[in-house]
Amino acid sequence: MEENKTMKIYNLIILDESGSMSSIYNHALSGINETINGIRQSQEKYPEQEHFVSIVTFEGNGMDGVKTRRDGIPVGDVKDLTKKDYQPGGCTPLYDAMGKAISELDCKVESGDGVLVTIITDGMENSSREYSGRAVKDLVAMQRKKGWTFAYIGANQDAVEVARDLNIQNAMNYDATPEGMVCMSMKFSRAQAGFAKRIHLCESVMADVHDFFSEESGEETV
Repeated sequence: MEENKTMKIYNLIILDESGSMSSIYNHALSGINETINGIRQSQEKYPEQEHFVSIVTFEGNGMDGVKTRRDGIPVGDVKDLTKKDYQPGGCTPLYDAMGKAISELDCKVESGDGVLVTIITDGMENSSREYSGRAVKDLVAMQRKKGWTFAYIGANQDAVEVARDLNIQNAMNYDATPEGMVCMSMKFSRAQAGFAKRIHLCESVMADVHDFFSEESGEETV
């Protein structure tokens, strides 16, 4: 029933659109759309939850390459990401993307809402102009105190170490190959479904989840 849908959950995906993602382009696109579908299924399974989706991509230099593709849209109304939306090229302004996306979402979230922020990248920060690593780390720490959950998924790096430097406890490595992307997408979808299930079982929005990937080891490469 509509009156029972009291838990708002914001799903923010910050997706690398730099040139190095070209080799896994199709699989990255389909993986994100499968994730959106998984969020739809979570809402259908737990009708007391109301899910919203934001997708921010990043490439190029600084804020010029940070694009909001979906902005806090109810998951039932979210359209799949298309090839027109996602065209890899350029550098990796990771810090600017995180800073902008988190700050903009913070304006929408109210006390008691659930938030899951997931960063997916196959490379290291190399072109931000407005946000430093320290600024992003402090921003993440501030949002975690509000109960936000963060997850970092990285390739061609030690994702666990990079995540730790950003104050993120949930991390997973993956191989930047078509097969690795498919496997990673499946694990991410399972983790997202588990996140929704935990909230359902607790009958409230939980505070900052520290074991988002659960049995999925953040120290193993997919």
